[in-house]
Formats: sequence, C-alpha cells, structure tokens
Amino acid sequence: MDTERFKKLMEEDYAYNSSLKVRVFQGLLLMRKYIPTATIESAEHDIVYSVGIEKLVEAGITEEDVKALRDMNWHIEGGEYLAHFV
Repeated sequence: MDTERFKKLMEEDYAYNSSLKVRVFQGLLLMRKYIPTATIESAEHDIVYSVGIEKLVEAGITEEDVKALRDMNWHIEGGEYLAHFV
C-alpha cells in the first residue's frame, strides 16, 4: 500500500457517528499495532491529531485496518496526519 491508496480508502463513504467518542482510543490502539509509540501528537479545541499516514504506510498498515480507522471516524487532516473530532 502507498499513501495514495491510504487516502483513497479514507475517502470512501462511511456512516459518521458523533456519539462514538471512544473510537479515539480504539483508533490509537490500532495505530500502536504498527507504531508502538503512536499517541495524540497535538490537540485543538475539538480535534486531536496523531501520527502521519506515511509512517503508518511504512510500518505496513493493512487496507483492512485503514478502513477500520475510517469507520472509527478518523480522517486525514492537512493531507498527511490522522485526526479525530472530539
């Protein structure tokens, strides 16, 4: 997988559910399968940011796990980082 495929998978339709705030933690746990040090890198008023998608691709993330992150309401912010509204 490359970053373009990652982005394409993240852009596919999914059912956003704002009540699933626990998905932030679940997404971080999933990312830690590939990058053991993955955590919240920064935060703003209503959004948290985590690792860059390039790092996840380099670590070997699968298409299945990219789709899982998408379904947990994670998205790509700034074209390169995973983020989640809280």
